[in-house]
Amino acid sequence: MDSPHFSGAHGTLSLLTEIDPQTETITRTMRLEASTDGRSVLLVALDARKLGSQREWRVEITPEELIALIRAHGTEVSGYLVDFEIQVR
Repeated sequence: MDSPHFSGAHGTLSLLTEIDPQTETITRTMRLEASTDGRSVLLVALDARKLGSQREWRVEITPEELIALIRAHGTEVSGYLVDFEIQVR
């Protein structure tokens, strides 16, 4: 039997977008995005709330570490667990 192959992280997930109600411009965003090689996940925060200033910071974590954190600190949502079986030919 072959060992499983994991392709790594991919894609982007927006977590927070703050919009100034007066100017209707985005002042702050926070998102998760996969690194280009898929080996890590970046938490990217962009803050432009201070007039004339824009700050960006990034925090890197492996997908395995992120999954472990969510499992350790998250709350299981009942009714969403689906058992399934994959058949490989």
